[in-house]
Amino acid sequence: MSTKFTFTNLLLITVLLFQTTLTTWAQEKLWEKDLKAELNMVSWILQANDGRIIAAGDKGLLALDNETGEVLWHNKELKAVDKSSFLNIDGLPLFYVDYQPILDKTRGLLINSSTGDIVYDTKDDGHKVKAFNIYPEQAAILFELEKKGTQSLMKFSLKTWEAEWLTDIGEVKGLLSKVKNMATNVSFIEHGPYFTNDNQFIAGLKSQIVSINFDTGELNWEQETDKKIKALVYSDLNDKLYLGIRKSNKLTVLHPKSGEDITPGKLKLRGSLLDVRPDEKNNLILVETEGFNLIDPKTEEFVWKKSYKIDYLDEVIPYGDQYIAIGKDEKNGSISLVDADGKKVWDSKVKGYAYYTTPTPKGVLYISTERANILDYADGKDVWKKDVKFKSIPAVTYDEKEEKVIIFENGNAYKFDLKSGDIDLFAEDVKLEDVNKKTPLTAEYVEGNYFIGTDQHASLLTSDGKLVYTKHFEPVSSIGGLLNLAESALYTATGVDLDVQGSMENINALSSMANGSYRSGGDQGSGGSSTSVVAGMYVGTSSGAMAPVFEITKTRYFNSKDTKMYKFMTSKDKGSDGATGNYIFQLNKSTGEIEKEIKLLDKTPDYILDSIDERVFLNEKNHLISSHQL
Repeated sequence: MSTKFTFTNLLLITVLLFQTTLTTWAQEKLWEKDLKAELNMVSWILQANDGRIIAAGDKGLLALDNETGEVLWHNKELKAVDKSSFLNIDGLPLFYVDYQPILDKTRGLLINSSTGDIVYDTKDDGHKVKAFNIYPEQAAILFELEKKGTQSLMKFSLKTWEAEWLTDIGEVKGLLSKVKNMATNVSFIEHGPYFTNDNQFIAGLKSQIVSINFDTGELNWEQETDKKIKALVYSDLNDKLYLGIRKSNKLTVLHPKSGEDITPGKLKLRGSLLDVRPDEKNNLILVETEGFNLIDPKTEEFVWKKSYKIDYLDEVIPYGDQYIAIGKDEKNGSISLVDADGKKVWDSKVKGYAYYTTPTPKGVLYISTERANILDYADGKDVWKKDVKFKSIPAVTYDEKEEKVIIFENGNAYKFDLKSGDIDLFAEDVKLEDVNKKTPLTAEYVEGNYFIGTDQHASLLTSDGKLVYTKHFEPVSSIGGLLNLAESALYTATGVDLDVQGSMENINALSSMANGSYRSGGDQGSGGSSTSVVAGMYVGTSSGAMAPVFEITKTRYFNSKDTKMYKFMTSKDKGSDGATGNYIFQLNKSTGEIEKEIKLLDKTPDYILDSIDERVFLNEKNHLISSHQL
């Protein structure tokens, strides 16, 4: 009896504990929906801009209400839709997918995520969407399409939500770079597009220029170039188009209405054209291998009698009334400041290849493969008394309290005052767990401290240089085999094999800070932000009022795996119960503590992290969809 009693009680206690665990779990589980009947097997789930959970399976495509789990619409025809083709249309309740019926050709579909309505279908023409751009002033989206090696453009009206025209613009020329092939939204338009004074649409492709009537889609004219287009600039001051071809010693001027060559004889080049770009005074900066000069669009004459020359000239950046000329060579280069009359203010030699240069309030900041410093606008001398050498692209953030840029690289942390130009080393030889110079670290300002991380790493550094915590989380599955995007992007842009790695996001962030944008939302959600319209399209009614066609709110537009205070990671690790498994962890950035966790049943989890509502949507056992409050 005693043995039976003990066993019975043990069983009862176990059941009670299990029920208690389920009860606790149920408090965090907002809803659960079994889609076995609707879809049989759920292949994938993704989230649309309006928050709807889009689920694809054997028996069609459907949308779930993210608040309740209710099936809002179900298209039973769209079976086994390709996940890799899913593309949210920025700022709109629309998404694009490729769908291939068993006995038919692949179709491209544009779907209203709120209603399930197919607003565009390539069933009849067989095109696939490669990229898109939204033009609010034109109340339109321009889609770039491809069909069996033929490129096309399609105008989709945001007033009628219908395709207005589709125009073929020729065959695909050459291959895209590896970096572009890895991108989701791959555009074949490399220059422009421009809208002329009479609403003509002009775009430059690899070696082709097309002019289209944007109202009707009629192809006005097109022109093939014998080599890759290096620069294509439209000036609305004189309604002319300026064309530069790679390794050409000629700047061609075209009439935008006809494509006719109207080049004046006085614009001859002495070297090969590198770039043409406008400055702040509406002049055109003409950059060639033998120097750079300004062109007055009104007179079509050079502003300076002599072009400014610099060895290895590669780039010119306008800055107020002056110009920063940058010479780039693999081992040595130079940076010059040039005044409005084309005269040298100063010239400074640069050791190494200067892969990043930007103007700051104090001077010209540059980062090369050998050194980094700021050159004072007054005399071109180093502002920093000692060079800073970065072995990788540094992680950067902005300290809002001290009003300084925080730079972390290779275990060292600096505080950089953009106003004074001073830089101070405040942390040295900081050891981060499982991090080396190839790790693409990013930084973030969190409650007076500096959060440093990657998808699988989290560390916190205090403002006085103390390491609060450093943690690495083993990924659930291998992410090997991917190209290092930073290194690839730099090589593609420069043609130089650079031993520089890291996150390209940091270069963009540093540029924003140097130009006064100290706080950038990037892709991060703001957690408890208030709802406000960030995108919309309005059409005038007969009464003169403006009726909204669509409005996407901030709370549903910005989704990310990070919030201001928390980082979400998947990891193969031990949970709070001591059991090893696959988890989604919610890490508090300020403390490094795992505050919440969700154990995943599948080895390769399919999940969505919605940081705005702080929820996780899981697809488990390929049919069970659930929502969990974090």
